[in-house]
Amino acid sequence: MCVGERVPAPDGVSRNYSEVVDDVVPDPRGTPAIDRLNYTAYRLSRALNRAAENTALARGITQPQLLILQVLGEGVPLSNAQVARRTFVSSQAAHVVSEELLAAGYIEKVAHPTNRRVRLVRLTEKGWAELQECTAELQEREQRLSAELGTALGDSLADVLARAAGVLAGGYFGDKEAEAEAVAKRRRPARPTRGRPRTS
Repeated sequence: MCVGERVPAPDGVSRNYSEVVDDVVPDPRGTPAIDRLNYTAYRLSRALNRAAENTALARGITQPQLLILQVLGEGVPLSNAQVARRTFVSSQAAHVVSEELLAAGYIEKVAHPTNRRVRLVRLTEKGWAELQECTAELQEREQRLSAELGTALGDSLADVLARAAGVLAGGYFGDKEAEAEAVAKRRRPARPTRGRPRTS
C-alpha cells in the first residue's frame, strides 16, 4: 500500500492512508491489516455481533442468551457441555446463561434418552417465539447485506469479507440514525432474584 491510497477503517469509512498515520511516512515493511483474513473476519464478526446484540437487548435478552436460543433452535435438545461447545464458552459460563434462560421460561430441562445422569435443555414455546422474532430481524439484515454486496464480490475470500464489513459498517450500513435508534432500545434484562424477597 502506498501513501495516499484509501482504505476502509474499522468503522467502515474509507480514509486516506496518510490520514490514518497522521501524515507520518509509514515503514516500507508495513502491510494493511485488512489484507489478513483473520483481521477482516474479526471486523465483520464485530459488526454482525454488535447489530445482533442490539436486536437481542431490544427484546430484553443478552447476546449469549440469543446464541443459546439459536443453537437450540435447531430442534435438538443439548447437554450443558454441548451448549458450551456450540456457543464457544466454558461449561461454567454456559451453565450460568442457561440458568438465566430457565428462570425466564425460554428453555426447559428434559431427560436424556439413554443416560439418566445427563440432563438436556430445549426451547419452550416462549423460547421458540422469542427466537422467531429475533431471527426475522437478523434475516432482514442478512438479506440487505447480500443485496448491497451484489455479484461483484472480488477475487478472494479476504476481498469478500473486507467488502462485506465495509458495507455493513458497524451493523447498520453507515446509517448513524438507525444505529442510534437501535442503541436507544437496549435495556438490561431482568435478572432472577435469588432467595426469598425481603418483607417489610
